[in-house]
Formats: sequence, structure tokens, C-alpha cells
Amino acid sequence: MATILSTDLAETIRKETGENVFLCYQCQKCSAGCPVVEHFDLAPNQVIRAIQLGQKEMVLHSKTIWLCAMCETCATRCPHDINITKIMDVLKIMSKNEGIEPKVPSVPLFYQAAMRGIKWFGRMYEAGLMGEIYLRQMLSGQLNFGQVWKNDMPMALKMFKNGKLKIFPTFGKPKLKGKTAEKKDGMAYFPGCSLHGTSKEYDLSTQAVFHTLGVFLHEPEGWGCCGTTPTHSTDHFLSTLLPMKNIALIKKEGRDNVTTPCPSCFLRMRVALKETEEDKNLREKVSREIPTLSFNGMKVEHLLNTVTEKIGYPQVASKVIHPLKGLKVVCYYGCIITRPPKITKVKDYEYPTQMDRLMKTIGITPLDWSYKTRCCGVSLGITQLPIALELSRKILKNAKGVGADAIVVACPLCHVNLDARQKQIEEEFKEMFHLPILYFTQLMGLAFGLKSEDLGFDKHFVDPLPILKAFKKSY
Repeated sequence: MATILSTDLAETIRKETGENVFLCYQCQKCSAGCPVVEHFDLAPNQVIRAIQLGQKEMVLHSKTIWLCAMCETCATRCPHDINITKIMDVLKIMSKNEGIEPKVPSVPLFYQAAMRGIKWFGRMYEAGLMGEIYLRQMLSGQLNFGQVWKNDMPMALKMFKNGKLKIFPTFGKPKLKGKTAEKKDGMAYFPGCSLHGTSKEYDLSTQAVFHTLGVFLHEPEGWGCCGTTPTHSTDHFLSTLLPMKNIALIKKEGRDNVTTPCPSCFLRMRVALKETEEDKNLREKVSREIPTLSFNGMKVEHLLNTVTEKIGYPQVASKVIHPLKGLKVVCYYGCIITRPPKITKVKDYEYPTQMDRLMKTIGITPLDWSYKTRCCGVSLGITQLPIALELSRKILKNAKGVGADAIVVACPLCHVNLDARQKQIEEEFKEMFHLPILYFTQLMGLAFGLKSEDLGFDKHFVDPLPILKAFKKSY
């Protein structure tokens, strides 16, 4: 059978993403760094080669486009700066539009359920999301009952008990009509859906720490979901519109900067601002939906950068009354706080150090290790749990191997995969870790002399208090 070569697919990709796949010379750095490549049927460089050759059927029928973890490693390491992550999104959208049966059905099922919740409630409804996924998997005969009853249900019940999982949804519909307020003091604080749910301790500790630092945080009234992976993997325009609505809301309330604890919210806002500024057609389309749109001078920061760069280490040091001397930790940044650098503007994006320096500032010893920015599996923990368990296990193993007492994180999804799933990882791989997974804000709060109950330590699956008591007896 003859192979017909065509540039049509490459031209479609260029039109949709602005990416020129013909710049790729097959150095394979994308595939070498991909944490999920062993589960693909086409490595990332092979996907790009297939696009160059116009092998549309091969690409759109692949498992790869659905198993991509969206960790931005490939986009970051490409010597020609080809945004492979964005290309993966377009390929998924093309596959769906052409009615191709996905090779990994659980992934689009997750997207559909998540988007339904965002459409109905304005925010991610975590309990409803999982309920719909379980129901649809059961009806199709794909539900793993053993996994649900042995691991997922006990985890969900504990989250309900600890106030981390809500039976009823919360609602978010940005109110964009009315007059724009005068510029106000303080900083807009965009918690994101997780911090009102499964990552409640992140929100509690953030609020407590910023109060101690004397920084006023204002949560915009009626904020909505940033869109996150289910949106940018299914609808490029909507993935721009949702964060821009929140940005317009923040501007309307008289603030020019916003900090967010969630890396996904941070990245989606940054991407939306960049693409809206650079793409006139996209900007005009968004403006038709948001007539009051204004984003000039708007700055979006991740919470970690707000603490280390805007507030600064000296200000943090001035509030320390109980330095946590003797505690050894590894700082886990995850995928997208630092990557891709053209969006995050981080210089040491492969081996960041700002959280390490922050830990030193509050008396903790940060250790060097190999997994600072490796992917934990992110949303694959919902759609392809075995892969997420495998990736998270590698992180736990390396942290334990260098002698860490705990892992410090700055991402809600990383925390869930490493903390809530740690017991299952131990059972699956017959290894014991018992490593507390702590938000950097929680450790700051302890060093500031705040009470552990005000920082959400009672909401963890791996209890951190026994280890912390070894370094400070009053917890």
C-alpha cells in the first residue's frame, strides 16, 4: 500500500496553533524528557514526524494524544520552541470533531464531566465529577469496582469528614456589568476550584500567613473556573474566555494584580493574557463576549512568586518566631509553576530554587534531589490512575532516598496525588514511605507561631504532626 505524503495536516496545525512543525529536526529531547512516553504508542517526536508527513489517521487514532500529561516538559526542552503541548490539544479537538473513537475513553469522559459541571455551576464540582465518571464507567462495563471500594470510597469519605469534599456545588459566575471600581489597596486572590474543596488546607494556611504578613487578600466576588485541562483540551476559545472573564472581573473591582495558589489557574491566566494580546482576531472575539474587557497592566502571579518576589525573604524572616531547625525537606515544584518559561518568565525553570530559599528563611533544611519539576501524573490520577501512581511513587522514592522528612508542595493536584494516594502507592508497590506532604504556606505558618489547627494539618491523609513534634514540642 502506497504512502501518500501531504503538508495539509502541518498547515492545519500551523493555522490553529501558530506552530511550525517543520522546524523539528528530530533531536528527540521532547521524548527523552517525557514522563509518560513508555505508555505511548507514538513518542512525541514521532507525533511531530507523522504530522510533517501528513499521516493524519495515524496521529488522530493514537493513544498518545489522550495520555499526554500536559506537563510542558516537551514544550520547554524543544530547541526550536515548538509548543508540542498545544499541538496535542489541537489533535484531540480534531479527533473529536471527526468522530474518531478515542483510544483512551476515560480521558474524554473526564473532560465531558468536568465541562458539564463548569457549564452548570461556573466552577469545578469535584463530587459530581467523580460521580458521573463512575456512573458512566459502570454503564459501559469499565468501572474497576475493587479500586472504588478499596481506595476511592474511603478517600472520599475522609475528605467529606474533613470538609475537603462538598456534597453540593459552589457557584461562580463573574459579574462583569456595572461601573469599574477605583483602584484599591491589597491584592486580588484567585483561589481556584480546588482550594474551596480538596485542597482546603492550602487556602486556610494561605489566608493565615498573609494575614500575619499584613497583606490584604481579596477574593473576587463570583469568580469562575479558569478552564484548566478539560477546557483547553476541548475548546481553545473557551479556554481563553473563562480566564479572561476572571481577569476582567478583577480589573472591574479595581485591582491590577492577582495571585493564585493553583499552578493551572496561574498558567491559564498567563496564556490567555498572552494570546489575547498577540492575536487580534482572538482579542476581538473575546471582546464581543466581554464588552468591558480591560487587561492593560494586569499582572498574574503564582502564590510562591508573590511570597518570594513581591513580599520578599526579609519580610518573611521578620515574622519567624519558631524556626523549624533540624527539619529536612525536599521542595517539589511540579510541572507548571516554572514551565514553559516563555509564559512563566522563570529563569531557573529546570531546577528552581525560590522555595528552597524560602525554607531556609524559616529555618528548614532543603535537600538537593532529582524530582523538583517531574510530573506527578496530574489529572491522570482521575483518568489513568496506574500511571499517576507510578509517577508519584518515583517522586516519593527519590525524596525518601535523599533523607527527606517531608515533601513541600505548592500545587493542589500534586498534594492529592502524593498525600491522599500515598497509602495506595505503598500497597501497590510494597514500599513504605510515610512522608508528610506539606504546603509551603503551612510550614511558614508554623514558623510564624500559628496554631496547627488554623493551618489545616488535621485534613492530611499522612499525619505530619508526629514528625513536626520532633522539632517543636508545642504542635
